Amino acid sequence: MRDADHERRMNNWRMWRISNRRSIGGSPFPIYNLTPRPPRGENILPILTGEAEETERAVLALSPLLRRAVEVWYLHTGSMNEKRRMLQCRRERVLELVEQARREITSQLYRPRRSSL
Repeated sequence: MRDADHERRMNNWRMWRISNRRSIGGSPFPIYNLTPRPPRGENILPILTGEAEETERAVLALSPLLRRAVEVWYLHTGSMNEKRRMLQCRRERVLELVEQARREITSQLYRPRRSSL
């Protein structure tokens, strides 16, 4: 998975989590589960609920330390220094944890699935 794809997926997961694990302005038809209309001139991507649920399963499969790093990195606002303090580690360690989590999430999402035949 390319870094841009991972960031798009994680930002989709972030929006889904912020919206209390549902799409905003939802519909029973997933294609129509779009976020509210943005202010004029802004674009907002729809929340892809199925993808967010897959990402959530991958995040929940992480060790507690990596899961906490992902949650702080993507779900909390604030500067790097504030996030570093929340995780009680150096800036470099925060980046290491987020990168390790990215690798594990990617391997979870793209692991070949066994056939049930």
